[in-house]
Amino acid sequence: MTITRHSETPLCISAAESKMTRYEQIEDQLLSWDRNEIFYRDFYLCMKEGRPTGELLSEDVPEEWKSWVLDPSSIDPDKTEKDFFLEGRNVSVKKHPRYFPYFEHHHTFFEMIYVLSGNCKETTQGSTVILEKGDLFVLAPSVTHGIEVTDDSVVINILIRHSTFMDMFLHTVRDKSALALFFLGNLFEKDKTPYLLFHTGRDEQIREYVLEMAAEQQEEDIYADKIICAQLTIMFHQLTRRFSCTMETPGIKKEKQEWHDRMLQYIMDNYQTVTLQDLSDTFHFSVPYCSRMVREISGSSFQDLVTRIRLQQGENLLSHTQMNVGDISERVGYKNPETFIRAFIRYYQMSPSQYRRSSLLTGMQ
Repeated sequence: MTITRHSETPLCISAAESKMTRYEQIEDQLLSWDRNEIFYRDFYLCMKEGRPTGELLSEDVPEEWKSWVLDPSSIDPDKTEKDFFLEGRNVSVKKHPRYFPYFEHHHTFFEMIYVLSGNCKETTQGSTVILEKGDLFVLAPSVTHGIEVTDDSVVINILIRHSTFMDMFLHTVRDKSALALFFLGNLFEKDKTPYLLFHTGRDEQIREYVLEMAAEQQEEDIYADKIICAQLTIMFHQLTRRFSCTMETPGIKKEKQEWHDRMLQYIMDNYQTVTLQDLSDTFHFSVPYCSRMVREISGSSFQDLVTRIRLQQGENLLSHTQMNVGDISERVGYKNPETFIRAFIRYYQMSPSQYRRSSLLTGMQ
């Protein structure tokens, strides 16, 4: 799919016309039918109408397409980041194939499901909801779900690496909004919120953010991922500003939410140096009470939680920077690199250097 760049737009077209032309082009490309969608659609209609599928299955198409329509249970339900992300990319923007066989699955990354046109059926942990045009469904990692699109509706999937929030978004989305706390809670809380649902309706600004990200996904230069991440961050703030009052979420334990969120946010903000005494002084609870509250929030001890945050920050730096292990150790709060290395080996069963090599090899595959 080729996206027309701004520089290719004739100079005689006004800025407004150029903008509309660009969005219309992107939308037309997303509305068009890909070859796999046509195959899935034809098989679906044959089965629905009781017509034979032999001729369809004899077509020269990839064998996995045939396998998936014949037996959706053959589709791997455990999706990892390497299955969906290009090398060096933090975000992946894809159209969900129409008529793709329904199957329930889970994955290690965050997913945002945006309905560009029509509607779709989203089933999350056994509960089904119909998503309409403009709905934005934000799904947490490891949550079992499935999507059904059995007409000409267009659904966009925005996939976000788990590690991306450790460095990029949690340092830019620094507020107490439901969206920011959703991401933070799913990284470190014991009782996680499986999803958020924003009803943006016909809001053109949110729609344009999604279309711009879909366009940038096709670019192959080093700037595309940075631009997508910047657009996504702005969209997060706009969602919070304009749709937080109508946002839907499954039941949350309201009586604990405020203290849990504030304490977890404080630990995340100060993970390099934070101590239980700092929590006690800040929140005016005793040290033992703070210790119990951290265990209630995260399911682990204070020290284990801080170690996990530091090591996940270290993992992100190993994967996405050229910093040496000593500098990374200091950046995430370890004065002695050997302490960082020992902790990393306990957590990941490999040294930081081995992890960096394996990360590079995975990205090259």
